[in-house]
Amino acid sequence: MSAQPKVLFIDDEERVLKGIELNLGRKYNLTVASSGKDALELIAKGEAYSVVVVDYVMPEMNGAEFLKQMRLYNQSTVPILLTGATNFEYAADFVAKGGGFRLLSKPCPPSELIEHIEDALFHFQQVEDENHSIGNVMNAVVRSFTAVLAAALPLYFGRSQRVMRMASEIGRYLRLKSHWRSDPACVFSHLGFATLPPEVQLRAYQNEGVKPNEMQLIDGFENFTRELLYSIPNMSEVTKVVDLIGQDYEESSQNDNDTAKLASVIRIAKHYDFYASKGQNRPQIFDSLINNKSIYYMDALDALSTIRPYGNGGPQCILLNTKELKKGMRLQEDLFLDTGVLFAPKGSIVNPPLLHVMKNYRACYIKDPFPQSILVTQGSSFETD
Repeated sequence: MSAQPKVLFIDDEERVLKGIELNLGRKYNLTVASSGKDALELIAKGEAYSVVVVDYVMPEMNGAEFLKQMRLYNQSTVPILLTGATNFEYAADFVAKGGGFRLLSKPCPPSELIEHIEDALFHFQQVEDENHSIGNVMNAVVRSFTAVLAAALPLYFGRSQRVMRMASEIGRYLRLKSHWRSDPACVFSHLGFATLPPEVQLRAYQNEGVKPNEMQLIDGFENFTRELLYSIPNMSEVTKVVDLIGQDYEESSQNDNDTAKLASVIRIAKHYDFYASKGQNRPQIFDSLINNKSIYYMDALDALSTIRPYGNGGPQCILLNTKELKKGMRLQEDLFLDTGVLFAPKGSIVNPPLLHVMKNYRACYIKDPFPQSILVTQGSSFETD
């Protein structure tokens, strides 16, 4: 049996709320609030509703003002606005401009209200299904695209691949809404680095010896990424995540709460990967993250410590012939060609595109261009251990 849909009803009249609880309480997972402020507090705490029904005329914060504030936290809830004849024109104008799904006159008979709520729930499910479908297709494309780029441009696309897997796992664990945005946000947040010369990429990757003019270029990547994303349909939500990745997480932020949380999840994954690339083991990485815990979404750090236990130093390294590399292994040292060119950095995940590129390289050279052996670990649930 499926769970009852969650509906939030807001009205400042107690008798109206009692009537709603009596008529709708058995049909829906119903929550009532006597003010916009009380309702926002529920939403800010992470409560998510499929439909919200709100009275237009309320003291302190009217229905239109509430819906504008709600949108900062949640874009998917379908709003229905109730109003009397006196304010109908103002409320109708608000709904006509996209502020609500439907406008109903008060008093509204329970049977009619239920009919409109059912329409709103149907609309909510349609949008959710569409977003889920778009998210699945987009993530499949992004992951395939990134796997190929990681083999061709190993530094940053190898990192984005590892960050993407970790962030996606944490997002699912926390049940963040629209966590499908995580994969494209991870990739596009690294995209600007592909425009740098290889030697500058390496300095930026290691965060060592970056010159002021190079840092100025890197600082401009946010605008570069935003311009790219705005030209792609259905990517505006991803842009919001990318914009917040470099910012400290604030619980009271006016940004969409789940967007800020998802951005912080990606930031944690990026910092984890950076510390790992510096040779830190898992306990040392957690120490580094916890020392800066004030800048992160703490639930995400807790989730990471649950999924990947703090005290576990990770799998043991083994020395393996490079011809015996298999999907899911993780390189524990840089893989160089015999010319001294970096082919794949420490931390790279062995995947089919990387193995395919290695096969092509060997086919193009008389002498094997790869070293005979390399340190690796077996894959993990994150494929980043």
